[in-house]
Amino acid sequence: MNFQTRLYPGLALGLILICLSACARLPIAPPGERPVVSSASDLMHQLEAKANAVQSLQAKGRVSVISPQKNYNGNALFVVFKPSLLRVDVLNFWGQPAVAFISTEQEIKFMVYPESKLYRGPATSANLSRFIPLPISLHDFMAILTGRVAFERYDKPTLAIIGQSEAYFLELSSRDERERLQLTIEVQELNITSARWLDLQGREFMQAQFSDFITRGGISGPQQIQLASGDGLRQMRLRYRELTYNVPFSDETLILPVSGDIQELPFPQ
Repeated sequence: MNFQTRLYPGLALGLILICLSACARLPIAPPGERPVVSSASDLMHQLEAKANAVQSLQAKGRVSVISPQKNYNGNALFVVFKPSLLRVDVLNFWGQPAVAFISTEQEIKFMVYPESKLYRGPATSANLSRFIPLPISLHDFMAILTGRVAFERYDKPTLAIIGQSEAYFLELSSRDERERLQLTIEVQELNITSARWLDLQGREFMQAQFSDFITRGGISGPQQIQLASGDGLRQMRLRYRELTYNVPFSDETLILPVSGDIQELPFPQ
């Protein structure tokens, strides 16, 4: 399944910085100028710095999931705390939790309120797929929710296009050498607008599209995120209405609001 990639036209160019500072901070271009990108490694380092600037996220919005096994949509609450805490609450028509998903470094909890059932199991990609029917790891999914990718999983960057084009095309290899990641990055703010994951034979098995970018607290990120499997049969679409970066941690993030008798069960094998 193919989504159309949005490429943002460059703004008027001013003088470009001719050298990079020796310090490790992310270079900031003056208004109207493109950030300086000298190589594939340089672009990857700048994208990593943008990703590391986001340590947590809290958002309200709408989620839709489409797959042969399950379909659901509704308003949702999203909470992300790096490196491994994720919570998603899907709400019913009355604004009450219908489904709650919590994942930590060790465990995934999946609460189905209409059935009064709490499923628990180890934090594996297989258990994550029970909620998100896509071939994706927890760290990748958390990064995608912030409009980024998990750069710590990749290296060997190659840059396909650089210069006065409207977008950079960056390809990375996974550190385990099992997959490749192709990124499209708009040149003005270095926002990732699309990501494609390919196996060693070059077959796409997942893609993500990012759009409708806004800036909150000096951090730029997408309000719309679309994920799809390579065959397009499994999709997840997110639309944020309220979005806050780097929120403080609260113990309530780990608490499930329950009443009455709850049946705790292991995930089905």
